[in-house]
Amino acid sequence: MLNKMLLASVLTVAFAVPSISHAGTSCKSTWVKANSKLKTFFVPVGKLVCNQLNTEDKDAAEKCIADLEKFAKKAEEMKAEWNKGEDGSWKIGPRALPNNRTQTGAVATERQFAGAPVLGGEYELSLERTGGKAKKDLIVKVCFVDENGDDVAYQEVRLSKDGRKKFNKTFTGVEGTFPLIHLNNQKWGTNAHKYTIRGESHGEPAAVVQARRTLKAANKKPLKKGVRR
Repeated sequence: MLNKMLLASVLTVAFAVPSISHAGTSCKSTWVKANSKLKTFFVPVGKLVCNQLNTEDKDAAEKCIADLEKFAKKAEEMKAEWNKGEDGSWKIGPRALPNNRTQTGAVATERQFAGAPVLGGEYELSLERTGGKAKKDLIVKVCFVDENGDDVAYQEVRLSKDGRKKFNKTFTGVEGTFPLIHLNNQKWGTNAHKYTIRGESHGEPAAVVQARRTLKAANKKPLKKGVRR
């Protein structure tokens, strides 16, 4: 069975009310530019979070854990491929937002990020307006999309020079999705918003937790007379 520490190392906004499970994404332009790359990862992501399995069933729980072991290596391959995008072909499109690594910059027009796949039970997004001469708002759209590009969770927040400057939120129920973040300067021009942004995935997905509980309970059941383990 895959050790929890090993899994952790591998797997290693609020002015508007979040919207859940509606068709399409509010980060459409980011999805259009990024989906060809993202789609190559959805199958292994689904395997890793066991999000298609009824893990309250013993056999399904066993398959869930087995899939974790089988696809742990694939997660490392995804991470390596993702990191190529930071300074590669994504430079002119959505930038990669790696797990647990703060990114900094300045946006005078717009900037888009596509985060690494959410393989944990929680995803924490931190964003701060750290300076700049832009006087209008920095409008931030945060979308967690499924394999069809539909929002599983969505939130919009505004940061400004003289108002709110920080946003931090922990999202749950978004395992198996990809975070898309769109930063838009309300008034395009030479004046920019300086910012920092960071995304972090924590813990195990709910399905994995349930799978472990199911197997633990099954192993505690007394054996029938004459049956050996």
